[in-house]
Amino acid sequence: MKIRSHTRALLAGATSGIVGTTLIVGAVSGVANAQPISASYRVAQTWNHVGSTPHFSGVDERLHKVFVSNLAAGTLTVLNSQTGAPITTITLGGTVHTVVVDQQNQRVYVTDIARGLLDVIDAKTDTVIAEIPVAAHLHGLAVSQRLHEAFVTDISLSKVYAINIKTDTVIDPNGVSVGPNPWGVSVNPITKMLYVTNTGINPYGGTATNPQGVNPAGNSVSVIDLRTMTVVSTVTVGPHPWNVIVDRRNGMEYVGVSSANEVAVLQNDKVVKDIPVGSSPHGVVIDSWNHTLFVNNSVSNTVSVIDTTTNSVTQTIPVGTQPQGISVDQRTGAAYVVNQGSATVSVLKPTSSQKHDH
Repeated sequence: MKIRSHTRALLAGATSGIVGTTLIVGAVSGVANAQPISASYRVAQTWNHVGSTPHFSGVDERLHKVFVSNLAAGTLTVLNSQTGAPITTITLGGTVHTVVVDQQNQRVYVTDIARGLLDVIDAKTDTVIAEIPVAAHLHGLAVSQRLHEAFVTDISLSKVYAINIKTDTVIDPNGVSVGPNPWGVSVNPITKMLYVTNTGINPYGGTATNPQGVNPAGNSVSVIDLRTMTVVSTVTVGPHPWNVIVDRRNGMEYVGVSSANEVAVLQNDKVVKDIPVGSSPHGVVIDSWNHTLFVNNSVSNTVSVIDTTTNSVTQTIPVGTQPQGISVDQRTGAAYVVNQGSATVSVLKPTSSQKHDH
């Protein structure tokens, strides 16, 4: 081939499922000549030395590194992306959650829930170079090199914040108010639109009668116009959506709706399709070259593979226990599934010879 839980505990007895729907109609601007490549995947490797309470992951495609957040341990485990061999452990502190790698600048960004920080790591040296104070309890994270900004959600304050990644400063300390308890966030830097899942679950705001902090109004996606930093639309997708991912090739957004066990597909701020998947869909990621969406089903212990040219499930792959985050190497097509319950990473690879060129 040419190279080109934490959550489960919250859902127990309260809710399950996170998925959105996207429909591709005809040719989409910018990808009219794209030729879909049908891909089939298998678990090629299972890594065991990934640290305790592994939660999310990010991959540096040039350095061949995978960074795994260890939720309760407050660390990042760094692994060789080809062999799974441990490279080092980076101590951050707090409760670390979402991991995003800036491929151009080779920086790793990590949300620290307990300390309200956005941690910045040099991917080359595996050292912490900045700790950016943002708000109360940070969770979701999206980074745009094109816009030179990162976007984080605060589950307690129900806000989204933008950070200038050139200066490592919060642009507006007041943030943008969205729906209840936002978790996931994804950005389309071309249209300058931001998508935020209003999950309605806040473990930091629980009570004796509602320890999970479950809000029934957590059922939507807030759409923010980054040119004005205002919410321009609120799209109802179903109960307790966890995460969202933008597919820039077809102009749609995929939302994991945890209590519906579906992925909601959004087009023009409307749900155009609901794709049934496994129980409590959590992490979502897209392999753009192969037109493939991966969805971690955190209670079913499987990954749903969705062809984004047809918006249909083509495979359901058993992985480890309680899969949470997932990342993909756009050069090789390998996907890294973080199984929090079994403390492993399942590596999914295409079984055929799809090319991944940049």
